[in-house]
Amino acid sequence: MSRPQATRLETKRLMLGIVAVSAIWVGLLPALLRCPAIARHVARMEERGVNPAAMYYTELDRLPLRPDWIDRRLTLWP
Repeated sequence: MSRPQATRLETKRLMLGIVAVSAIWVGLLPALLRCPAIARHVARMEERGVNPAAMYYTELDRLPLRPDWIDRRLTLWP
């Protein structure tokens, strides 16, 4: 493959990536806000004065604990 063809292929891949990220950002993420569970979570956070868009895990009262089955099946060092 010649260099101009490779450059065109790279440009097409870049544009496809930009379109994919844009579709997720503009289409999928706002659509998820209409999901009842996520809408309740966002409403609960806003009632407590927490901006869900700027929330960090350090702001949570308690992180969810891992279930026991994960510890039984997870091996960090075989």
